[in-house]
Amino acid sequence: MTGLQGSSVPEGVDVEVLTDERRARVVTDRMQLRRLAPFMGQERTVSQVAAQLGLSVTATYKATQRFLTLGLLRETRRETRSGRAIRYYRAPQAYFTPFSVMPLEQIGQLNRAVHLERFERELARTMRHGLHGPWGALTRVLPSGEPFYDVATVDGRSWDPLDDDSPVVLSGWNLVTLPPAEARALQREIMTVIRPYLGRRGEGSTYLLGVFLTPDGGDSTVSPAAPAHGGGG
Repeated sequence: MTGLQGSSVPEGVDVEVLTDERRARVVTDRMQLRRLAPFMGQERTVSQVAAQLGLSVTATYKATQRFLTLGLLRETRRETRSGRAIRYYRAPQAYFTPFSVMPLEQIGQLNRAVHLERFERELARTMRHGLHGPWGALTRVLPSGEPFYDVATVDGRSWDPLDDDSPVVLSGWNLVTLPPAEARALQREIMTVIRPYLGRRGEGSTYLLGVFLTPDGGDSTVSPAAPAHGGGG
């Protein structure tokens, strides 16, 4: 399979369609995919990949053997030398997993669980170093009836993430009521804001950015419009 019509995959790219859940679990799990990615579309040795990822040769070799067993990777050639021959491996440039093989919610839960755990850990670390004074979680009910907690002081002074001396973090879940057209406009506005920052390479610090928006079919008795703050929701 080469090139997906209307997709971000260029024409001529080798795309392998997966029909086995064991293989699909690897290529849709970013933690596992990190070890497979260096082989995708190029010949690499175990030592080269280990050096690139900062892993031991032994750990990389074990992962490589597992990928070979699953058929996600193949040996392309061997370079003869004194002692053990150097083996080169290659994986397809891209994989396609039908949702009939692995449902979208399963893929999402698998990846978000890891990143949310990482986010919470880094958020806590950043706030510990960035907040000074008697801060805590202020739990209250908004005039709309929405329960909400905020990062605040005991006298009710809320932390403002937009202050110049505040840590660079945002965290919160918010229920909003919008007509379909406004919801679509919000979706496009969010993507317009973040798209220029995606996939960039260069100097600077790394930030973990998560953006979530979906129709909510949950508890219809919960009132909407909890305001977006930096530390609650």
